[in-house]
Amino acid sequence: MNSPVIGGALRSAADYRDGIAAVSAPAPAPTTLPASYQTDLSPFGVYNQVQEPACVSHSWGERIKEWWFNKTGEVVDFSPRFLDILSAEPDIPLDGGRRPRTVAKISATFGCATTATVPNDTTLPIAQYRDPSVITAAAKADALKYRIPGYLAAPLDLVGLRTYTYLYGSVSVLMQIGAEWYTPSWADKDIDPLRIPLNIIGGHQTLTKGWVDFDKNTLRNSWSDQWANKGEANYSWSAWRPYMLEGWTIAELPEDLKTFLANLPAPSSFHYQWNHNLAYGDDNDDVKWLQVALIILGFLPPIPADEIGIFGSKTAAAVGKYQVSKGIFPAPESVGPQTRAKLNAEFTISN
Repeated sequence: MNSPVIGGALRSAADYRDGIAAVSAPAPAPTTLPASYQTDLSPFGVYNQVQEPACVSHSWGERIKEWWFNKTGEVVDFSPRFLDILSAEPDIPLDGGRRPRTVAKISATFGCATTATVPNDTTLPIAQYRDPSVITAAAKADALKYRIPGYLAAPLDLVGLRTYTYLYGSVSVLMQIGAEWYTPSWADKDIDPLRIPLNIIGGHQTLTKGWVDFDKNTLRNSWSDQWANKGEANYSWSAWRPYMLEGWTIAELPEDLKTFLANLPAPSSFHYQWNHNLAYGDDNDDVKWLQVALIILGFLPPIPADEIGIFGSKTAAAVGKYQVSKGIFPAPESVGPQTRAKLNAEFTISN
């Protein structure tokens, strides 16, 4: 078996809005996780992605298949090629990988076309596979029927990852892998359980779908159903945790939350000027943008949307940490001229 193309997954840029979404989404009912569990993906088959560096779109395509089946009972052959083409970014070369968050956002904005309008021929040369001209008006109309309702960044701790897997069905996870995934062969005896990389050769997107015991999780790999056990293998969470970079899943988000998030600026475009002092208990836009600034800078953990704009204890603690970092004598329950000057310098509004 030839070695597959590696390097199809790139780390997503950090976006504070993902954290707000995660802590604001309706909390699922409490659940006790079983000792073992598997989401049944057998109705969908396994993609044959091996020839193209498009693992992010293939993993997410598997997730969309599962979501749509759970929603409608219909098995649809979604085209990862549609997602792969539209998730191109200016800093990524023609044969480069894709970012999971970008692919998820594409599927929430434009949906995902089926192979009826965008054939997923992974034997094509990369330039042809990623030719934008295949995204026709018919393909766009086809895709819109299958827009996902939202996406969430998934936790990667053992309980968090398994809880998301149990509640949502599966989690698309970016892992750093080595040649152990295809040597000495693709046979199950040579692959399962997955060996951690002796040397990291690239990022690879997979789909965690369950677990078999207290430590081993099960994933699906989109390379082929000839890989390991019909495209699936187990991995030790404790051994692999240092090589797991991010996880994503499809989730229903309330419309008011989606609107709120859509009206927040991207981290790179956030600029603001604070002209008034702030104090504990204040409830206004200056506080809202103070919280956004502190989340972006890493001083304030993401807070629920209904707490944004209110100067409470979490914000006060973050203000104190920020003040200390800037050499300001900490006064956590207030933002005065010195603190405002530092914030205004960091998030200056261009003339």
